[in-house]
Amino acid sequence: METLERAEQLKTELDSLRPLNPEAEARVMQKFRLDWNYHSNNIEGNSLTYGETKALILFGITAQGKPLKDHFEITGHNEAINWVMDLVKGDMELTEVFIRELHTLILKESSYKEALTPDGKPTRRKIEIGKYKTQPIHVITVPGETFYFATPEEVPAKMQELIEWFRREKVKPDVNPIILSALFHYKFIRIHPFDDGNGRVVRILMNFILMQFGYPPIIIRTEDKENYYRVLTLADSDQIEPFIEYIGKNLADSINRSIKALIGQGSDDIWDEGYQDSRDQ
Repeated sequence: METLERAEQLKTELDSLRPLNPEAEARVMQKFRLDWNYHSNNIEGNSLTYGETKALILFGITAQGKPLKDHFEITGHNEAINWVMDLVKGDMELTEVFIRELHTLILKESSYKEALTPDGKPTRRKIEIGKYKTQPIHVITVPGETFYFATPEEVPAKMQELIEWFRREKVKPDVNPIILSALFHYKFIRIHPFDDGNGRVVRILMNFILMQFGYPPIIIRTEDKENYYRVLTLADSDQIEPFIEYIGKNLADSINRSIKALIGQGSDDIWDEGYQDSRDQ
């Protein structure tokens, strides 16, 4: 896969710059943190613009007329990112307890969500933070087909299997962190262990895996969400390669932007290229 090779080449170039200048690295990571918070939440329907997200995270300024829930989602997601970034510095193992704690940080408090029953009737589902789902979840795919995730009864065993699989793969001498993180992402989404927040949780977990191997985080941008969902849907048809390529391409972009910012080409300019519309809203 050419995109994976490109990402690995860029990773070698990034490693050649180590040890990184602490101030430059902090600026780059703050940029990642802001973009990560905005895009990962906006993909899921959060109404805060990039500017409002930045004002909330950096200065605690709330956006007038925007739902309180949307503010909680941003602050919770930011706390989760900061927590994970601190854990990356150590040797934290990926466990179910870790994942449930991450879910708790992101959602902050239990709530109710509008949903549909398997036969299409409207209902309200209680979202319990840090707990696996209690009701079945399904989605309607683009072709109009119903896709069912793991049942609540299946979730504990499937999550245990996922963690055990990850631990085996992680220590293999020939492990490819990009493929490992992409496969973990897909396997997690197929389970859909929580009633809500699965996408935000797994994007943080994917980046936790990558950062443990010395890669920068991937930002799945809101303007690219249709392509993101498209390759995930292809994976449901046993076509996983496009999703792995997609993750590799986004990772190469993150590494390239990191390198340019670290060598003094200006992190603001590097991150703004091609994304001005979403950032100025």
